[in-house]
Amino acid sequence: MSTSDTALTVRGLGKNFGGVTALEGVDLTVRRAEAVAVIGPNGAGKSTLLKLIAGVHRRDSGSIHLGDHRLDRLPPHRIARLGVALAHQVPRPFHGLSVRDNVRIGAMAAGPPIRGPEIADLLALCRLDTKAARSADSLRVLDLKRLEVARALATRPRVLMLDEVAAGLVGRELDEAIDLIRQVHERGTTVILVEHIERVVREIVDRVLVLNWGRPIAHGTPAQIAVDEQVRAVYLGDSSAPGGSPTARSQVDSQDMRSVEQDAAVTVSQRGTDDVLVLDGVTSGYGDMVALRDFSLRLGRGQIVTVLGANGAGKSTLCGTLMGTVATRTGRITAFGRDITRLPVHERARLGIAYCQEGRRVFGDLTVAENLRLGAPLSLARGEVQGRMERVHTVFPVLAERAGQRAGTMSGGQQQMLAVGRALMADPSVLICDEISLGLAPVAIDALYRALAEINAQGVAILLVEQNVKRALGICDHAVVLSRGRVSYQGGSAGLLDDADLDAAYFGTDTTDASVSTGASHSGSPARTTGEPS
Repeated sequence: MSTSDTALTVRGLGKNFGGVTALEGVDLTVRRAEAVAVIGPNGAGKSTLLKLIAGVHRRDSGSIHLGDHRLDRLPPHRIARLGVALAHQVPRPFHGLSVRDNVRIGAMAAGPPIRGPEIADLLALCRLDTKAARSADSLRVLDLKRLEVARALATRPRVLMLDEVAAGLVGRELDEAIDLIRQVHERGTTVILVEHIERVVREIVDRVLVLNWGRPIAHGTPAQIAVDEQVRAVYLGDSSAPGGSPTARSQVDSQDMRSVEQDAAVTVSQRGTDDVLVLDGVTSGYGDMVALRDFSLRLGRGQIVTVLGANGAGKSTLCGTLMGTVATRTGRITAFGRDITRLPVHERARLGIAYCQEGRRVFGDLTVAENLRLGAPLSLARGEVQGRMERVHTVFPVLAERAGQRAGTMSGGQQQMLAVGRALMADPSVLICDEISLGLAPVAIDALYRALAEINAQGVAILLVEQNVKRALGICDHAVVLSRGRVSYQGGSAGLLDDADLDAAYFGTDTTDASVSTGASHSGSPARTTGEPS
């Protein structure tokens, strides 16, 4: 590829945040007027890559060139004037200003003033011309996404970077977002797209770069990436890993793991499957964006229910809705027979629902023991606090060994154990775990999944939100797959072991735009449901 054909070149790019490696050894060459996608699971480093190119973050190693200009030593405003623009996943317009004025502000970064006819053409391209005089605060989700793209285009970019701009869009909204990106690309703009909706990638880009844990693992056309075994392993979990599937799990050489899970099965059978958590037709979201649509679920006493789905599917929204941090718009949530739909967060916690959030979120400057104590109710007697801590130490012995160590100095796996242990200090009947395997080495994931089996054997029902599909299916009683906020599968784990069925449920490759059916029971056969088109 000649230099004259190259729009952007990234070589050996690396970035660390404290002790966390966000990117390492990333190479990417993008031709002029080409469309390239960067994909990967949560925490892969995709948004970090875009922000390094845009100058929002400073690289620790490597180089970034736009044609003959080196970017990695320049501030963001100079990079923008050279022709690089970034449209963010969450639009943040200037409140109180009109749509047209928001675009004009974006144009200020372009250098020579952008003229009225050019702004009018840009507004028409983004289908905002009839809303130009309206306040940006009045726009709905699709138009806010269009405005974010319009502001980026107002800088006259040679390279337009789009960070999940289609997130939260479904049906016709998604069609129109794809059409806008395609029109921008057809005008000769180079496009770098971070996206998780398979259809967007398939219909727009020429090449795909796949990242995992900050490192490139695959590169090729969308068709090549779709059948790449390493990519499938990253998104769906490695079925050859211990605990990766019911079949693989039975071959694990760990007698302790087998005995814990057998004890859990006996305990479940003895307790029965009375529902401790029920969601009935729940819809929730943020502002005008609906992230969870008509969702129904039953979690039985002592059960493990796994909720799966790609990034942006609505999994973390589900967790927030259950805990009350995301408001329920329609539907009903019942816990232990009580309607908690409008109950505040602290009251839900008092009922016995604990939440281990994505990203660990331990207090790094506090010791392990201090972090654990913060998980216990303030009114609890000192002796009971110590008793609960000892029970946590039984599940995670390393937390006893490192009780006086500052949490921020522990490994990622140990911090995740601490996060789960802190949730257990509330003595919950229901434990919600959001992506606890994210960014961890296989040995740490092994230890966490053994701990989950032990926690479940003690009578705690678990709602396990995961991206590691095969691993999560190996431990659960019931599985739900979300695709863009809707249920695409609900039933037993066996119904997802076939690769074609798993692709259809997880990536939405065979779903159609129809109403959702969630007819599978806890013990019944799996029921395929339908969602939005992919």
